[in-house]
Amino acid sequence: MLVFALLIGTAWTGRASVARIDVDPALHAGDVALIQVAAGTAWTVAADLTSAGATDVTAFDSVNVVSARLSDQALASVATDRAVLRATTDGHVTAVGGKSDNGKDLDEYGSNTKKDSIGIEAIEAHDAWSRSTGAGVVVALMDTGIGTHPDLPAGKVIARVNFAGTAGVGLDPAGHGTHLAGIIAAHGSTFRGVAPDARLVDIRVLDQNGDGSLQNVVAGFDWLLKHRSALSIRVLNLSLGTTQRSSYHEDLLAALAEAAWFSGIAVVAAAGNDGPVPGTVATPGADPFVITAGSFDDQGTPSAQDDRESAFSSRGQTIDGFAKPDVLAPGRRVVSLRANGSRLELTKPERVVANAANANANLNGNGRANQDNLNLYIRMSGTSVSSAMVSGVAALILSSHADYTPTKTKGALVASGRSLTGSVSRAVTATTALTATPRQVNRLLLPSRLLMTTLENSGVAGSGTTWEGVTWEGVTWEAVTWESVSWESVTWESISWEGVMWETVSWEQDPLLDGAR
Repeated sequence: MLVFALLIGTAWTGRASVARIDVDPALHAGDVALIQVAAGTAWTVAADLTSAGATDVTAFDSVNVVSARLSDQALASVATDRAVLRATTDGHVTAVGGKSDNGKDLDEYGSNTKKDSIGIEAIEAHDAWSRSTGAGVVVALMDTGIGTHPDLPAGKVIARVNFAGTAGVGLDPAGHGTHLAGIIAAHGSTFRGVAPDARLVDIRVLDQNGDGSLQNVVAGFDWLLKHRSALSIRVLNLSLGTTQRSSYHEDLLAALAEAAWFSGIAVVAAAGNDGPVPGTVATPGADPFVITAGSFDDQGTPSAQDDRESAFSSRGQTIDGFAKPDVLAPGRRVVSLRANGSRLELTKPERVVANAANANANLNGNGRANQDNLNLYIRMSGTSVSSAMVSGVAALILSSHADYTPTKTKGALVASGRSLTGSVSRAVTATTALTATPRQVNRLLLPSRLLMTTLENSGVAGSGTTWEGVTWEGVTWEAVTWESVSWESVTWESISWEGVMWETVSWEQDPLLDGAR
């Protein structure tokens, strides 16, 4: 994840117009560099670097970034090329483990029960299916990949792109993305997600260890902005986050999320797992426009009376003074699809759901699953799970109300909320979200100054453009560039992903993992 300073400087109009080249002193020959270049010059710079002996050269032209492993000659070229704005070593992203900051397991931290969540029953998804099943809606998931699974039938995943390499087993060697995909849109005989007829786009940016690089993230967004129209993507699930260190006006990740939002994609972001301390909502969930999901604990019962906001769920005002999260959804001990053979599963076999058949029956009301299904499911906790729940509800809404904008979709989600004892945030309810009059949300908000300046520098909006002066439907997002970002305040070490919040459960033998302990 990225936290950037406010845009500075003058828009690039060509390779002859340059202020100064900022090369990270830690960048050496042999390193992979991320090189921010002037608008429209990515392919030319990439060709020049290749000629200078650089390898693994990739141009991300929609975000004006080139990545390359530099030779001595290529490093010298970067330092003198007038099209180069900034060159730095590649950053690192990683999936977060199942511990809160105080070292406790999430299951132990503020929970009153060891029971599995009842999952989508807690948001009345089954009752909503008589009105909407998510048909016709495509949800993009930027994560560790989406593995094959009996509950993800042929045609469920309509596009895949992998920016995390080929190491590991299967399409999701970590297992996290498959779990979230199941919550959003699984459609099996015994297990169904919130929106079982929605389809998925798999944007993989993390490897088999749950780790990734900044380059992966840049590539993921570059691809999303280019392909969103052709694939009719209506929802983007971002189960990721990093500590908010600046206003959303100065945060590139927030600006990118807003770009997706204003291009017609309802963006759902995880709040983070740093609660119960207030003021801990992660970015991009701290952006006021997007739909931010926190977690509640259903205590493993169908009764709503014992539901409570999860202690680990981030909450409180953002740096800019906005109340977040927008809604809550189940996020503790939630059962969903398991990517068999994934590294996290095989190295942590105690995390396998030994009683998945019973938990799955609770989720779907279809009776007991047979013994063969024990190796198909696993439980997970964290607001990443809650984000997937809310993304599923957003798909239900858009399937029933195809004309809804992202803002109207957010209004419907907020209007569906039911109160929880002791919480100022409200729990999403799928049935109400389909029928309620959407609340007025995002009123009087100003879009990210970083985004607005970027639009001006890209030539899609005039200098001094105001919120009221932008016709968002007319913006050609493929032409948007980010060439004037100030890179000086990027803290590469702080880049992280809100991600894997696995529950520790008692080990019972699973035939798939026999001998793998």
